[in-house]
Amino acid sequence: MNEHDVSYRELAEMWQAKDPMPPGLVEKVLVALATEDLDAEYEMLHVVERTTELSGARGTGEAVTISFAGGSVAGGSFSLLLRVSAVEKRSCRVDGWVTPAQPMKVTIAQKKKRWEAAADTFGRFEFARLPTGLTRFWLLADHTSGKDGEHLFATPTFEL
Repeated sequence: MNEHDVSYRELAEMWQAKDPMPPGLVEKVLVALATEDLDAEYEMLHVVERTTELSGARGTGEAVTISFAGGSVAGGSFSLLLRVSAVEKRSCRVDGWVTPAQPMKVTIAQKKKRWEAAADTFGRFEFARLPTGLTRFWLLADHTSGKDGEHLFATPTFEL
């Protein structure tokens, strides 16, 4: 063993003590990769902003606003706005809006569980109570151009 091996080992031990890996990180990453559904054809939305600026807009609880954007629908842009508010310690309410406003099927995936809602003609949808955790949104517009007349959008996996 040379002096470089000792230095690297000491450095690794120091970081393990000062900044350990969060519990469950490996499992969360594996779940996120498994739910990516890499063979599906969809347009990936990207996070534009995450803020607590509007947290007092509805009720007095803690809320986060998350914006996603990307792609095009009939030559224009597409966006998803989520307002996530705490309901209890490990659950939340999600109110969402898609732009341009249109009816869509909204599916939320967490681990092996799924929930569905319909966005109305104003692009609004809601989930009254969801567990917190790694989450992914899938949005299916049935009247846009795309494969078989459908267009699929998805968010990256993120923490609710």
